[in-house]
Amino acid sequence: MKNNLVFSRAWALAVVIIIFAGSSVPGKDIPSVLSLTPDKLIHCLEYAALGFFLFRWLRSEFPNNISLIKISLVTLLLGSLIGVLDENYQRLTPGRSPDFWDWVLDSVGVLLAVLLMNYLANRKSQRAT
Repeated sequence: MKNNLVFSRAWALAVVIIIFAGSSVPGKDIPSVLSLTPDKLIHCLEYAALGFFLFRWLRSEFPNNISLIKISLVTLLLGSLIGVLDENYQRLTPGRSPDFWDWVLDSVGVLLAVLLMNYLANRKSQRAT
């Protein structure tokens, strides 16, 4: 169980680092291949990955002490907060600026991951009974 907790924490932290590393790239240096992909889709997908790993970390951290609803709410709040910090961090990067709608899509990505994780957890518990 301890290894699973360390693994879950490490993956969640790694995704946060990757997101902030991407936000550190100056606007003029963003690879042109990314211009072929809708910006909002990228935000949604990267934050869905973050939501997935945050949820797994919190489930590992509090396996029996906290309800699925509370884990879901904390995941949503933490993921959305990271999105706000990421968008504001972009103020410091040349050629980048914060965007409210990017944050909205960040939060939608986290929400989608939370919904998926709840669905899978409920399906698993139904199979166990």
